[in-house]
Amino acid sequence: MNDLKNIGIRQFLAWRGILPKYERNGYDMYLSPLREERTPSFKVDYVQNLWYDFGLGEGAHCSPS
Repeated sequence: MNDLKNIGIRQFLAWRGILPKYERNGYDMYLSPLREERTPSFKVDYVQNLWYDFGLGEGAHCSPS
């Protein structure tokens, strides 16, 4: 379990075959792995290693910028 803390969210998603729909400076946007959607609303801030699903309003908060 401690090994999971050493893996970044971005790397974990890639390992599961989940790739970003677009990338920005400091964060990526994905189709949510938690539900069906067509517009990316799952943000992964890979600098802070945080995620937020805007469609669900859940996650470790990332600013909407």
